[in-house]
Amino acid sequence: MKWPLKSSPVPREQLPLYNLMYLHAPGIEHADSTILWGTEIDASGLQSWLEACRSTSPVLISTSHVLLQATAQALAQHPDLNRRVVGRRVFAYRNINLRLAFQNPAHGGVDVVLVQSAETRSLQEIASLVWRTLLLANRGEADIERDRRRMRSLPAWGFHWLMALYRWLDRHWALPTIGRLDDLRCSAVLVNDLSFRNAPPMRCYKPTRFPDESISINVTMGPIEEKVLVRDGQPAVGSVAPLFVKVDHRIVDAYQLGRFLATLRELLQHPAQMDALAAERIRATAARWLQRPEESSDNLVRKTA
Repeated sequence: MKWPLKSSPVPREQLPLYNLMYLHAPGIEHADSTILWGTEIDASGLQSWLEACRSTSPVLISTSHVLLQATAQALAQHPDLNRRVVGRRVFAYRNINLRLAFQNPAHGGVDVVLVQSAETRSLQEIASLVWRTLLLANRGEADIERDRRRMRSLPAWGFHWLMALYRWLDRHWALPTIGRLDDLRCSAVLVNDLSFRNAPPMRCYKPTRFPDESISINVTMGPIEEKVLVRDGQPAVGSVAPLFVKVDHRIVDAYQLGRFLATLRELLQHPAQMDALAAERIRATAARWLQRPEESSDNLVRKTA
């Protein structure tokens, strides 16, 4: 059993007024409280970085892995987005975990892989985890696949009432995770890499609302295409890719979304810096853990005094 959310909600005084209006509006679950912002990235640096990684890495690196790493590092710089709504309160997640949607060739449907503590993982570690999960899913050997088969075997009425009960509990209580399927609630972010082979150019993308409240951010990147760009005041042919981020207005506003998207865009255009950022976060986490015993002993001395 794991508790993905912090024990106390975010104080009301830290939430902007308009976020509170969305949060406390009657019937908000039937209204559209989402913000969607689309932009483009110059993918030339990303393509060069992928070619360099593929020539040296023992694991095949794809745009999905770079997108996961960039999203994790952007969230680490903008932790206010790593939250979700429970009832009329906003809770922060304890860790930066990401979900990646992928098509499972075994049954043709969409499955999800969970990448935990993604901000401390190198690009090669993320790629290894994702490829290992995809291989097990393709073979039908993943442990979670048994849970999925049990869910699909339920009769329609049983599936409906189970989902209704689960959604009611999930909406009103900060629940722990107790199973493999339930473990996906440890993440606030769903990452979509839609730059698959033969994908058409993407001009607009509107992610659907997930059936539960655990996903408050959706990051989607479309296929890379050639366009005429202006560089140093001169027209030139370059590679660009569309990037869309959808967030919940009950948690963040457009200014916070814009700053997060600008950071994510910068990381994707200059991906070589991200492994260094991940290593820095590992060192910072280790330093905090080393300080905790000293802090607890100091508190004990103060209490006994």
